[in-house]
Amino acid sequence: MRKYVLALISFIVLGQLATAQNYKFGKVSKEELAETSHKSDPEADAAVLYRKTNTKFNYSQDAGFVVVTEFQERIKIYNKEGYDLANQQIGMYQGTSDEELVTSLKAVTYNLIDGKIKESKLQNNGIFEEERSKTLKVKKFTMPDIQDGCIIEFKYVFTSPFYSTIDEFRFQEDIPVDKVEMRFFAPEYLVYRTHGKGGIPLGLRKEKKSRTIRYRYEDKSLPQAGQVNTLARGSQAQKRTTAEVEFTENGYLVDLENIPALKEEPFAGNLDNYTSALQLELAYTKFPNSQVRNYATTWEDVAEKIYKSDNFGKELGITKFYKKDVDALLSGVADPKEKMMKVYDFVKSKMTWNDYYGVYKDKGVKKAYAEGTGNVADINLMLVSMLNYAGIETNPILISTKANGIPFFPTRTGFNYVIAGAVLDNRLFLLDGVDKTGAPSILRTNLLNWKGRMVRKDGSSLLVDLLPPKPATHISLMNLEISEDLVITGNSKNRFTGHYAKGQRARYRNLNEDEQSEKMEENFESLEVMDHSFESMKENDKPLTLEYNFENEEAVEVIGNKMYVSPLLHLATKENYFKAETRTYPIDFIHPWTDKYNVSIEIPEGYTVESLPDPLSINLSNNMGSFRYGVSQNGGKIIVTFQNAIKTSVIGAEYYQDLQQYYKMILEKEAEKIVLIKS
Repeated sequence: MRKYVLALISFIVLGQLATAQNYKFGKVSKEELAETSHKSDPEADAAVLYRKTNTKFNYSQDAGFVVVTEFQERIKIYNKEGYDLANQQIGMYQGTSDEELVTSLKAVTYNLIDGKIKESKLQNNGIFEEERSKTLKVKKFTMPDIQDGCIIEFKYVFTSPFYSTIDEFRFQEDIPVDKVEMRFFAPEYLVYRTHGKGGIPLGLRKEKKSRTIRYRYEDKSLPQAGQVNTLARGSQAQKRTTAEVEFTENGYLVDLENIPALKEEPFAGNLDNYTSALQLELAYTKFPNSQVRNYATTWEDVAEKIYKSDNFGKELGITKFYKKDVDALLSGVADPKEKMMKVYDFVKSKMTWNDYYGVYKDKGVKKAYAEGTGNVADINLMLVSMLNYAGIETNPILISTKANGIPFFPTRTGFNYVIAGAVLDNRLFLLDGVDKTGAPSILRTNLLNWKGRMVRKDGSSLLVDLLPPKPATHISLMNLEISEDLVITGNSKNRFTGHYAKGQRARYRNLNEDEQSEKMEENFESLEVMDHSFESMKENDKPLTLEYNFENEEAVEVIGNKMYVSPLLHLATKENYFKAETRTYPIDFIHPWTDKYNVSIEIPEGYTVESLPDPLSINLSNNMGSFRYGVSQNGGKIIVTFQNAIKTSVIGAEYYQDLQQYYKMILEKEAEKIVLIKS
């Protein structure tokens, strides 16, 4: 009986081992390859089956401690929509003397062909590097033989001498993640703080373990083990002796399974700000026989260090190369605002962005000016310098773009963009010389990310709101007539301000009239545009006006002796964008806005009004938004008034149900018809 029980136990254990997931590199199973959809998210285009990061600190006498991370990932691709994951890239920071490196890259694509696993290995012609700026290189690789149902697997070693800046550890993506393991062990001499984000509990565990390293010394009076200053940085010696030192390593460990995809919903902003992840911040170092060196700092300290850099603040004092041109530009101009606009427009027209981001110079302002191209810092530090030369108080403003994320703690890598902040009559104007269609304080939407930080020569700094001082507005006046053949003919006069105007200019500015008409008809459902005209299309700092005549054959329906009219036509809200039952991250409307429509409908001859939609007034919580709708008869016309205003750019997830109901009520009201009856 005992032998039978033991045999049964052995059978069960062996069976479990046989079916257990094997995450060792190269051990992809037929069962994984045969899967046609994800078990918990059948609509997923792909899934991360396994991700592992193992970070340790290697030590050498000459280089000191170096961060070494072993990375491994296995991804299942279910269909063509997931093919983009075959393209991977790894950023590598380049310092003045040190650089980050990616080595030991190995990658394989697995396909199940006729019941057998086919392996396609990544070749050298699928690997290349791209220089994004003087401080950033990107190693890219493209996996071979991508097919529906394939699995890609890759691993590499990432080496960085910059232990003060540790890349974020990500645990969540926009696809499911089945299993993720993270290990980070740092010597006791480097003390890190942890910052978690996202809505999933990380279950962070801490461990300690002992470690011994060998070092060399040259002093005849030997230090005691554990008291070796050379741990911070080795020194050259004429006579060296090898010894050992034992110290403690502090470990941070995360193990997670079955992490749901963070799916993008409308008005999501940058999803990276809400994905579950862990960031480690170097708080201080305490090497043997050395004083404590604090790394944890404030944003004011960060701003001051950036300003004092030769690659930043020094560029602001270089003026000789442009003096002659700017003097000629401003000759006879006395009004400060006119001076500001002339300098601003001059920089926008002369300089072309080379697509490189960064707060530090690339070519430098002098060389960039001569060549007419430069990175963000080259162009906007030049703009700051010119405006100050023109007598307008201007300082640089540091920004983190939306793609760069919101920096959660002070770090010099938290900013990747710089603009100019000019002050006139106690009013701050935000100017971006990179944006050729830009207007004062109307920044590109990818820059509207939290707040910027203005930095000054005296070392002081100031948080700056990047949002425009007024909401973007769209005001529309429409006059409609209904013909005997039930076609609505109309005239629409529109005025756009702020980011609305900027968006319309971006959409139509570079098109001829025929192309503009085609574009409008694409955007306005069931509409035939007869003719149109824009005003102030090239004057970026002015409101944009648009007038057009049109016909609509689908807004009127006759049943029996009654006519049913949809009053808002193409201006009606198209859909309720908030369809998900729940939402875990904020709604990002980018900027505040107000839509105001006034529609006048002439009552057709032979008809009278039978019924009109009831008025509706809605207010969102905390004055975040409001909706007003009314329909009335005035003589032989029906007047429709509509106003929808979102007064805050970001609405927290806790208000999602309110916002969902808000739009549901708006759509229901807009769907109500005006009913006319034959008299």
